[in-house]
Amino acid sequence: MIDLNFKPYLRDGVDVYINDKDKTVVFVFLSTRERIQLNVEDYLVKLLPHMDGVHTTYDLVNMAGEYNKSRITKFISYLKNKGIVVNADWFEKLELDGNYKARLEKQIFFLLDMTSSIEKTLHIQKKIKNTTVAIFGLGAIGSWILVELLQMGFEKIKLLDYDQVEGSDINRHAFFITDNIGLNKAEAYKKIAKKITPDAIINSHDIQLNTECDLDTYLNDVDLVINCADEPYIGYTSINLSRYALRKKKLLFVAGGFDAHLASLGEMIVPFKTPCSDCYNNYFKESLKGWKPIKHAVTDRDKGIGGLISLSILSSSNAALSILQYFVDLERFLSSPSGRGEFKFNDYSIDSFTVKRDINCEVCGV
Repeated sequence: MIDLNFKPYLRDGVDVYINDKDKTVVFVFLSTRERIQLNVEDYLVKLLPHMDGVHTTYDLVNMAGEYNKSRITKFISYLKNKGIVVNADWFEKLELDGNYKARLEKQIFFLLDMTSSIEKTLHIQKKIKNTTVAIFGLGAIGSWILVELLQMGFEKIKLLDYDQVEGSDINRHAFFITDNIGLNKAEAYKKIAKKITPDAIINSHDIQLNTECDLDTYLNDVDLVINCADEPYIGYTSINLSRYALRKKKLLFVAGGFDAHLASLGEMIVPFKTPCSDCYNNYFKESLKGWKPIKHAVTDRDKGIGGLISLSILSSSNAALSILQYFVDLERFLSSPSGRGEFKFNDYSIDSFTVKRDINCEVCGV
């Protein structure tokens, strides 16, 4: 039973609509568009404008007069469990640093919409704050993922890249600064990251991801690895990182770095829960059996593949959202099918396919 001293506060982010025909009330979460529809008596609906964080539940019971106290308290308890009403000072009481909390106010409100629980919201945001992330490749995809992770509250990030910033990067990279031309990309984006989040712990490393790279040196204390390294190609670098991540039971996200970054949607690899990169490789070997590439007439194709910043950001935002989904609800995340997709500009469609764990996979097979 709810405490009669509880002062229900109908949250700013929830709109209320009433349908007089069938006597229903609809609560709409503005950020998620989630709707909860209830059939309730008129006297309960009339109490909603008084749920202002000032009146107690006891006050509301008295306002209803002769109506059933039990029905009123059950109604308020239901709204509280759904995150529709809260304590008016819930945000101020969150156990997070004041500046950090103020910066992430809108995200925290969004998380409450997703979870309906202040406790879960706080747990998720604390977990994000304490997670150490490594990003391989700070190009068109990796640079934007970095920015979005900083804006989501990640504060412990390692940046790894061997390439240099070029003038042609201006049309796809995040917050391109001409002063950074010629600098190592990891170092350049460390400077940018510190301007976005001065309190963040950012480390940069000028390395190339290959078989000679001692991953443990850089990733021993990392929880989440994000691969945006497309040289020699994304499939190779992903298999390299995937095998390491499975051995060390670390998360790996393979970001959209396929087909020249044209809005490809990548995948999260949860050790022994989702397909690993070898599973994907086996899938492509089978599905592309019989396809043989013909030697291209142009040998140096580095400058001839087009791209668009908005398509790169779409890939990066998909990665950031997938990572957030993992943190919000692991069970729901794991119940969703694994696979890849690609946004098609011409008709705004998404080509996608599902990949299942390969039971014969030599790396993660069961």
